[in-house]
Amino acid sequence: MAEPQHKRAKLPPSGEGGAGGRPGRLLPRRDLEIIHARLTHKCLCSLQLPDILHTLAVCNECLASQPATRPGPLREETLLYTGMLTLFFEVSLRQQSRGVLCARISQVAAAGADNEAAVLDVLFTLLASPDAYVSYSSARALSALLLMLRGRAGEVVLERLVDNLATSPRLVEVGHSVEVVRRVIEWKDLDDHPLEVGDEGGPPPECSLVRLAPAEAQGANEVKHLATCTLERRWFALVGRLTQLVNDFSAEREHVVVSFLALWESLISVKANLSVTDTKEFYSGLERLMAPLTRHTAAVVWRKVLDLYNEVLCYGSTLALQDVLAEEPCNLAHLLIRAVKDRRFLECVPCGGTGSGSGPGGEGAGSVAGPGPSSQGMGGDRDPGDRTVLHKVVLVVLKAIAVTVKETRCDSSSENSSRSGGSGSEDVDMAIIERSLREVVRKVDDFVKAKLPFHPEAPMAEWMVRLFADQDDWLVESMVCGLDIFTGLGIRIRQQPELHACVNPHTTFLVFLETIYLEHDVLLDLLVSNETCFLLYLLRYLKFIRRNWHEFASHCGRRLEEVMTVLIRLRFAIDRLVSKNLFPYNITPILKLLQKCEELYEDGEH
Repeated sequence: MAEPQHKRAKLPPSGEGGAGGRPGRLLPRRDLEIIHARLTHKCLCSLQLPDILHTLAVCNECLASQPATRPGPLREETLLYTGMLTLFFEVSLRQQSRGVLCARISQVAAAGADNEAAVLDVLFTLLASPDAYVSYSSARALSALLLMLRGRAGEVVLERLVDNLATSPRLVEVGHSVEVVRRVIEWKDLDDHPLEVGDEGGPPPECSLVRLAPAEAQGANEVKHLATCTLERRWFALVGRLTQLVNDFSAEREHVVVSFLALWESLISVKANLSVTDTKEFYSGLERLMAPLTRHTAAVVWRKVLDLYNEVLCYGSTLALQDVLAEEPCNLAHLLIRAVKDRRFLECVPCGGTGSGSGPGGEGAGSVAGPGPSSQGMGGDRDPGDRTVLHKVVLVVLKAIAVTVKETRCDSSSENSSRSGGSGSEDVDMAIIERSLREVVRKVDDFVKAKLPFHPEAPMAEWMVRLFADQDDWLVESMVCGLDIFTGLGIRIRQQPELHACVNPHTTFLVFLETIYLEHDVLLDLLVSNETCFLLYLLRYLKFIRRNWHEFASHCGRRLEEVMTVLIRLRFAIDRLVSKNLFPYNITPILKLLQKCEELYEDGEH
């Protein structure tokens, strides 16, 4: 594309129009403000290349001569410089990922490649600053620059960052180094970006653009792979330092501990889009976090460790769909079950109060379901953070139970498939599992009822829905766990009336409908949304109803008509959307199951 024909704004001389007339000692503030303002429009074509490079060179020279321990009089200019670098790298990265780049930004990046080491040295020096704002700002710039580096340059930067994590005595530097690595791991090129709204997302029409080859437009995934490899080589030592920080926890260490646990969660999360090979090593060391979790451990540490464990046991989105479970989540599930059953794990959870003190509400973000008729008037004055810990620990134990049942079923089926006749091995395994799980379920039931005002006779299948009623993803995942536990234990659970009542999926479904006030529109919203695993739950539950229709009808009793009315209205609503090609995916399996249930109802088989 041709260079635009318009008059370019010229940066004022650095010494005069900058910060006050002493070149090399003061940062050219006005120049930085001009560059920053142009970058907000994602184009630098109105500025001369020599002037931009001169401004950057003056900044690097000035900051390189200043000790990191004394940002002092240059603090505001330093923050402006690191903010400008962050914006430059982020704009460049976004444009590169789209294959079209502002010509002047491209020229600045190419010219600056020769001075890359100086910029990195300045940013690492600022990262070690005792000023938390300066350190944080440099971390932001460093993470954006790192995503643009290729090959050995990126590897060297990552090694320096990981070395900070393992050995640096400065907690601010450690915490912000973790944040740099985490941003790299979590980075992905989204269609929507906070800086890009509607037609304002691209550079202005007068910007001169250059088109990049496909190979030039990709590369951030290479840096993500380098980051996982670098972390993997030092992982044992890094986990050792984390556990030491948790054991010696204080307010000063909170940022480092929280940041590191967030990084660990990101490494394991399916949302990071990392391969199984890349993430396998990061499942090691999970058991080392269990010992520091005592009644004296800070609630924030409990919350972050439980977030990590819940991510490992991502049942609704991953494990529930797998035919054979990996060893690592199964080991964590066994560890949690043993801790609850034998080590008084639940007694250490920091969610004080008693059953007479507060309601079952949680964080309450993003809820479609209301609180339900029977949960009104149960408000309390306990710390919401305490309730969040309670919710997370109950959910992770439910997932551990579901994973253990599923693993035992898979292992037993695999063994029996290699033999002719007989399921004795499966019966023995399930008998052992059933005894352990019955004890775990009893302990969880007692734990929740000691903290929240649920009726003493309310089964887990009921209070589970009320507990998670204001958090859709947790609610639906807990319902999937309950259903899979019930079906996984098979005929044995029907021989144990107490356990049968505790996880009866029909009870859960009826309470769920009561909680949403029998509104079929809520079910439709959950089906259309991609924020929960409700499609998986409804598909499995409708299949369960079809196989056990008489049991379902008997359990519903006089409420069968109103329950079926909700399901029939849901089918009509889905049919209308499908007829207009408005449903976002193929919903045919759900429609067929709804029709089958409707036929069983109309045939009077109840």
